[in-house]
Amino acid sequence: MDSFKYSEILRRLQGFDAWLTSLGLTPRPDDRIHQAFQFLRRADEASRRGLETGEYIEIQPGDWFPVIEALEAHDIFTAFHDDPSSAVGAALKRALSGPLQPINENQNNREGRNIWFELSLAAEWRLRGASVCLEEPDLRLTRDGITILVACKRPATAESVENTLRGAIRQLRRNLDISPSDTFGVAAISLSSAFNPGDKVFSGDIQSLGKLVDRELDRHRPFLSSVGDPRICCALFHVATPGVGESVDLLRASFSAAQELHPSIGSKTFAEHVRAMRSDPRKP
Repeated sequence: MDSFKYSEILRRLQGFDAWLTSLGLTPRPDDRIHQAFQFLRRADEASRRGLETGEYIEIQPGDWFPVIEALEAHDIFTAFHDDPSSAVGAALKRALSGPLQPINENQNNREGRNIWFELSLAAEWRLRGASVCLEEPDLRLTRDGITILVACKRPATAESVENTLRGAIRQLRRNLDISPSDTFGVAAISLSSAFNPGDKVFSGDIQSLGKLVDRELDRHRPFLSSVGDPRICCALFHVATPGVGESVDLLRASFSAAQELHPSIGSKTFAEHVRAMRSDPRKP
């Protein structure tokens, strides 16, 4: 688990608006992420007052998701601030939209967090040394000379996971059809909204979170086994949610699990990638 002080994260985020401007975007204090920064500042102030007075204020439920998304913004900024690709600015322009609280999402305003999943997953990988960029269908991962296209999807509910998987498979097939023959595909599914629509905080250990993800993979194993395209080598189920810990005020509990669909050099490479992302330390 990586641990940061609120003040340290805020210090690192001081260049965020200048970064947006460099990408051709206009920083807006009322967008979802800038509102989340305000929550982080309030948490930092409350923490400082607690150190001075010995009286600490508990984090309220309305603070959970904004603080976690401010942490994710810190990771995205750290991972991509020196990336000249125009795809980063285009993704951020869409990703900053949506309601402050995920519980207020609907079909018309979900796109921001859908794109945010792509960015935060790529940042999580980059900060642990992976070679990944934003490229159709959503991400392009390169490891040991193997190229893997990743279609990222974020179903709203547990009931919509299989339909979302089907959409990811279709998207991968379209992109693989115009890619070199030694390219592989992975469907990456965020279970964050399906597990937690925005009204919960996770209180278990990481092994318990992993069991929940594995159970969801098991539930969809019959469909995954039916995917006949050997180029689509794996499915990744991922979750990130606010959590509580013994030594920190609030944590971002995150877990990924992969299912091999077709044995190949692609599936072997992606399995090695997933293992590395679990064990490799973050880069500063």
